[in-house]
Amino acid sequence: MNISALPAQPTNLSYRLVVPRTATAPKIVREVVALLVTAFGHGDICEQLKLCVSEVVTNAYQHTRTAQITVDVSLGADGVTVWVDNGRPGWLPRVSSSAPPWHDQSGRGLYLVSRLADRLGVDANDDAPRLGFSLAYEGAA
Repeated sequence: MNISALPAQPTNLSYRLVVPRTATAPKIVREVVALLVTAFGHGDICEQLKLCVSEVVTNAYQHTRTAQITVDVSLGADGVTVWVDNGRPGWLPRVSSSAPPWHDQSGRGLYLVSRLADRLGVDANDDAPRLGFSLAYEGAA
């Protein structure tokens, strides 16, 4: 029997999830993305990640009529990046820099992501605009 060190884990891995646009899409995507990050040793950011994923997928579910929601997940050496294709050409979500009034019934989701994520952005590609965010792993600079 030969015992040797295992090869180093790849530092840049990408995954694509395509889910039906249903009310369960945010939960399904949230759990899959959390499983990926945990499997690669970064469970320390799971709660923050799950909330952000839920909000961006919910945004696509509520504001589009696409049949499917596409989510791209990139696991890098320093953190994770998630992009959600909203399937609605020409429409970009608005990200507010301030909290909505306390009495508003909606509008807090992307604001929360803007506060929790290290980066939040919109890719304004005309054919497939996307909303994305990045979270650094704990202790990553």
